[in-house]
Amino acid sequence: MDLGIRGKKALVTGASKGIGRAIVQALTAEGVEVIAASRDQANLEALAAGLWRKNAPLHIFSADLSQSKSRKELIDFVEKTFKETGLDILIHNVGGPKPTDTAHTSAEDWQAGFEQLFQSVAELDCAFLPGMKERNFGRVICVTSLSVVEPISGLAISNSLRAAVTAMLKSLASEVASHNITVNCVAPGAIATDRLTDLMATRMAKSGQSEEEYNREYLASIPAGRLGTPEEFAAVVTFLSSVQAAYVTGSTICVDGGKRRSTY
Repeated sequence: MDLGIRGKKALVTGASKGIGRAIVQALTAEGVEVIAASRDQANLEALAAGLWRKNAPLHIFSADLSQSKSRKELIDFVEKTFKETGLDILIHNVGGPKPTDTAHTSAEDWQAGFEQLFQSVAELDCAFLPGMKERNFGRVICVTSLSVVEPISGLAISNSLRAAVTAMLKSLASEVASHNITVNCVAPGAIATDRLTDLMATRMAKSGQSEEEYNREYLASIPAGRLGTPEEFAAVVTFLSSVQAAYVTGSTICVDGGKRRSTY
């Protein structure tokens, strides 16, 4: 299937590894010119070394989206790089904040989580949506978490603020739909990433289970019986970026191997 996005311009945040890296690889394979942004300059350079102009131009930019100054610098870089055409596809992918329960989350931690998870999405949307409206095309996709439909124990900040982001983007979807701009969230379940490995290690330590015991029990909770791959997740994001996905907007799509128990 020709997704109709060859030559389009995209920004992918959190792009140096895991889900973000896989999204960059999938979009460039479709001929999309991508700016890959992340805090990890070394991993960005490694990504670029493997993909540079393989299918489409790839640009990298080191940015910490939890910092206002860094967000502004990224916006300026995107506007300068895509000055002639503007940005077509905006992929929000921001790493999760530290695990914590609600009663022990400090005001500073709440504020840091807000800047990282919510404010970064709001500022990038405000920067690039006007151009998408002018060109009558845009795709805004936010990587959230399964926690937006089923809160996950020990992730109070992520549970709360990703749900807030989902609500904000649901509102935005109706505001821009008439401009051929779609706005969707994609919620990962158990995807094999460094973030999941870290969370599982924390849970194992609390439960006192061995790695073998914990993994057996965890995989048994997933109907598919395995972890998902970043590439499988990226395939969904890439389709939502396509011309064919023009009638899909305001949705949260779970990529979770059937793990969630809710009907939503």
